[in-house]
Amino acid sequence: MVNTALSPLGLGVARRETIDRNSTAIADRCQLYLAETESLVKSQLFPELAPREGRHALMLQLIGCGLMKAFYLVEGLRRSLQVEGDVCEFGVAEGATSALLANEIVLSDRSLWLYDSFEGLPKPTQKDVLLNDIFSLGQMEAYEGRMVWPVEKVQKRLEAVHFPLSRTRIVPGFLSEASPLPTKVCFAYVDFDFYEPTLLALNLLDARLSEDGSILLDDYGYFSSGPETATQEFLQAKQGQYQLTIPPPFTSGFAVLTKKAF
Repeated sequence: MVNTALSPLGLGVARRETIDRNSTAIADRCQLYLAETESLVKSQLFPELAPREGRHALMLQLIGCGLMKAFYLVEGLRRSLQVEGDVCEFGVAEGATSALLANEIVLSDRSLWLYDSFEGLPKPTQKDVLLNDIFSLGQMEAYEGRMVWPVEKVQKRLEAVHFPLSRTRIVPGFLSEASPLPTKVCFAYVDFDFYEPTLLALNLLDARLSEDGSILLDDYGYFSSGPETATQEFLQAKQGQYQLTIPPPFTSGFAVLTKKAF
């Protein structure tokens, strides 16, 4: 009777145990698909990618990060761990990617440095042209102050993967020349969305990134034109010191910079 009354509104009532059972079944199916996808990725793209407990569950929690981007992320991190340095993430949001990175390096001795304003996005510049209106806000200026999450949420995600507090460095506030940074960096994930913070992150990383270390740049040619513009300006200034890798057509929205060894 209740469902008859609610159905015109598109609503209904179900037993809690049925919902829980269905949710578990869906989660199990997703984990199976991820395992199959990783096998395909390993056979076709990254033959040295090793399995990691908890990886697939953490990938399912990612927001705004496609599945192939996630595999490029963990593979880039794996290769970079062969050189000296810590791991950085610029633009943490709610910490889902932070937890994935932490889980991949928890058995190593590397520290994880996390940078975010925790006040939302900064003010865009004229070099930030809106390419994809992901929140349907109508204009680039409307994104200022968006994407705000508390630092406590990030901390809880790191605790859930048992990443040591002694190897965690969370740096709140907008990135500046005075921001604390590791002496050496082997891998960085830059997800700053806009031109100015992306260019600043690249310039700060340049002196610290180990040879053969890499940077994965999110939103390259996707949300705002800023990250791609900043990257191209950075590469022009560094003249042959970095290799830029654009992913194949079946995945998009990011690029990889690798520092060349001389």
